[in-house]
Amino acid sequence: MSICFDIYFWLGDTLTAATPSLYVAPGARCSGGLPEDQRMKPDQPRQGAQRISGEMSEVDQVASQVVALLASRSARSEGKPREELVTRLIEAVLSPDLSALGEYLAELRRMRVSAAALADIYIPEASRRMGHSWDDDSMGFVDVTIGTARLQSLLREIGAGWIADHSGETGRGTILMVVPQHEQHTLGAMVAVTQMRRMGVSVCLQLAPEMPELRRLLATRRFDAVMLSVACEERIPFARDYIASLRANMARPTPVIVGGAVIGCAADVRALTGADVATNDLNEALKSCGLFPDPTNIRKSA
Repeated sequence: MSICFDIYFWLGDTLTAATPSLYVAPGARCSGGLPEDQRMKPDQPRQGAQRISGEMSEVDQVASQVVALLASRSARSEGKPREELVTRLIEAVLSPDLSALGEYLAELRRMRVSAAALADIYIPEASRRMGHSWDDDSMGFVDVTIGTARLQSLLREIGAGWIADHSGETGRGTILMVVPQHEQHTLGAMVAVTQMRRMGVSVCLQLAPEMPELRRLLATRRFDAVMLSVACEERIPFARDYIASLRANMARPTPVIVGGAVIGCAADVRALTGADVATNDLNEALKSCGLFPDPTNIRKSA
């Protein structure tokens, strides 16, 4: 059975691990456990502590390189991804040597590739290619899961440097982004979140939330729109009921926007789900709810 892994412009469809971490070792179980030969034995506490300390120092190296990349003021804008950089990113996130990712980020800085290009172009492209590699059996499930988990963690590190959600009233709108339960495809939504935050839009991202939590958010916070990720045509009946529940719990009428791989899989998604708008174009989605953020106004932390 063929599975679609395309990352769309604002809400994507890609494979993610349940507990993504930059220091997941290739060969580890998807549940997060280490292979038998890497587990700490009762008589090896010191060696185990040294190994964990080494891993964390490499994670710190990655974090420091992300900070340096964000702080760079000489980065150039990127259009299409450079083939060698996509290939090297995939190799870095699959490498058992965590320092490979830190070295890759340092190279991006030397090549004047911006953090925005890494978040918007290279991470989605790398994830898409790993997904297709799994689909055509040229890459194993565990490697794809761990690699995508590391990409997702890297995206979070980068996103922490953009400050829309930490600067008080942004004046450019507030969005509730929801990836419902049983939707395993979260990276595309996270890419969209980082893009909107750079535009100055405040975003509340909810991954697999319970309806009582959404009810509380909708009752206590004022959102300009609710964005919902839907992965495939089979999820449309669920999405329709989910949107009906959202509307029933809204303190005031709020537009609901559906995006994701379902847009390319079914006709008239808006009517089938009961959403106000169905699109994979982030600018179109924002304009539909009266928001006109400036894509060139990318604000970063110092």
